Amino acid sequence: MDIKGLKEWVMKEGLEEKTILGFWNTFKNYQKAYHEEFLRDFQDYDSKHVTLNIDNVALRITNWPDEDYSHVVVSVRIHYKDNYAGMYRMVFTLTGEVDDDHLSLF
Repeated sequence: MDIKGLKEWVMKEGLEEKTILGFWNTFKNYQKAYHEEFLRDFQDYDSKHVTLNIDNVALRITNWPDEDYSHVVVSVRIHYKDNYAGMYRMVFTLTGEVDDDHLSLF
């Protein structure tokens, strides 16, 4: 398996940056759409207390064994005020386009 090639492709396509930008967009939408819940979960909210770290990058082969629906998934760990707050995953096609994303808060 060509792990180095996958890493180079992820960097060339800017998947880390796209994922971080996608997180902030989704997080702001969550803040607006579920304002009361947001205030409960993120007391005294200040964005400077949000820390994001790339947790993993995975090649996901779906529809096995046909391999006709595969993706690269970038997962981000979310911390708020040094507490683990959730995960954000952005799913990319093998051409580098965003296919889906998921925000899971704890």
